[in-house]
Amino acid sequence: MSTPQALSTEITKAPTKKSYLNSIFNHEINLNYLIIIVALYLVTTANFGFFAQVLSIYPLGNNVGFIVSITGLLFGLMWLLIQLFCYRPIAKPVLIAMVMIAAVCGYFTDAYGTIFDTNMLINSIQTDQREAMGLMSLSFFIRVFLLGVIPAVIIAKIRIKRVPIRRALWQKALTLTSSIALIAVCLLSFGDQYATFFRQHKIVRSYANPITPIYSVIKLGTDYVEKLRRPDTLTLHATDAKRITPTAGTNAAKPKLMVFVVGETVRADHIGLNGYERDTMPLLTSQPDVYSFKNATSCGTSTAYSVPCMFSYANRENYDYNTADYNENVLDTLNKQGVKVVWRDNNSSSKGVADRVTFEDYKTADVNPNCDEECRDIGMLDGFDTLIKSDAPAKDTLILLHQMGNHGPAYYKRYPKEFEEYKPVCMTNELSKCDDQSVINAYDNAIRYTDYFLNNVINTLKKYEQDYDVIMVYISDHGESLGENNIYLHGMPYAIAPDAQKQVPVIIWSPNSNNIDKSSLVSMIDQPVSHDFITPTLLNFFGITTDEVAAAPTFFKSTH
Repeated sequence: MSTPQALSTEITKAPTKKSYLNSIFNHEINLNYLIIIVALYLVTTANFGFFAQVLSIYPLGNNVGFIVSITGLLFGLMWLLIQLFCYRPIAKPVLIAMVMIAAVCGYFTDAYGTIFDTNMLINSIQTDQREAMGLMSLSFFIRVFLLGVIPAVIIAKIRIKRVPIRRALWQKALTLTSSIALIAVCLLSFGDQYATFFRQHKIVRSYANPITPIYSVIKLGTDYVEKLRRPDTLTLHATDAKRITPTAGTNAAKPKLMVFVVGETVRADHIGLNGYERDTMPLLTSQPDVYSFKNATSCGTSTAYSVPCMFSYANRENYDYNTADYNENVLDTLNKQGVKVVWRDNNSSSKGVADRVTFEDYKTADVNPNCDEECRDIGMLDGFDTLIKSDAPAKDTLILLHQMGNHGPAYYKRYPKEFEEYKPVCMTNELSKCDDQSVINAYDNAIRYTDYFLNNVINTLKKYEQDYDVIMVYISDHGESLGENNIYLHGMPYAIAPDAQKQVPVIIWSPNSNNIDKSSLVSMIDQPVSHDFITPTLLNFFGITTDEVAAAPTFFKSTH
């Protein structure tokens, strides 16, 4: 039987325990501190798969600094992401959702190597109940409970400190700036390794959790909206286009033959014709009637962006990558006006440019007769005579050759060994493992192979001078960074990209017999030019007029 004193003691103990728990959950915390804690928690508990992938490529013993940097980068990205979604009225639901998503997705990533990209999300949505239950296990529920439910309950019970709106905005600005600064420091400290990491190991990025699942959800949503906005028909251009009829009985009556070479990843300041200290184009240097433009800029800094822009009716300022596929380009106009248009590709694709003209894939040995370690650009000239002579009578022809060129980072693979003039060369796609000079040597050797390729194009065209107005135009899609300021490769936002990624070579071979105004060509080689000149130049050469580009500048003028 309890005494009054014992009962009093028990009654005192119970409120003491309760008041202790209340003191924890009733303690107010600034939202910014809570965001940092959650970000750290997600990095450490939801990314075992991510770090396993990173360490399999970059062993800790030789890459301590980079591993620390990539950890800081992941935290910075997580911190930034949460801040962008997290505001006081909805802070707790957002944080709880992120913790739960991370716990669920983290389990499947670690247990099955699952990557939650858009395809996996679609697959998950379409999975029926029986299939879903087959994936459930005791370890799944334990992990979700320990790493998801318990933290979610704690977040739900924690009190978030109220802050005056002005101070809250100032703190938000400060923390956003801090997270961006952390990301920048991590990237710039190991820029060479990140250049390779982001390009060669894209799949590893997909293991970042819950960043990838959240990104994939947003991507699914934007793709769905884009699908709803997609036009049902192609937007037509140059609907008023018409041919200029050549004068009969003169040289102007000859059909036109242009080979347009779409170069890959070549920067203008590594071209011997432009004053580079190395003679990277010795064969073109010895060719007569070769004109190299010294001040040409690209439309973008990546192939996917630049190639459609090169042949569009929009200039760089008003070009829209998202709608390019739904707009006719200059090749469509040429095709409609009776020009034979053939696109031969030894790269990834035409990026939609050649969808409505003849397309020939030269990336396989089945078609390309010049394949060793990889299929060579020179193979695109195979069957050239057959291609031209198949037309009777001869007709205006545009042949586009899309090179593999200097596609990085494995520059050493872009040329046969007999073109290895500059040594030593970087023999890996991990550019951070090579000194800058060996990277440049491999890059310059690849340009020498392009010199060989272009020289063969010219020599092939010379055979047709009597019967056609012939010309070769070579323009690279974008440039390349080779370690300057610790930046490699390309693809940076145009506004902040270095000139090395935007300054491109433009080389034209134009013999005296092709009815091109030489004075117009010579006058332009030192002037600022760009990819914007391509569409009006093609139309001008083939004698097609349209109000859409009536006042647009060209690389040269044809006499019709």
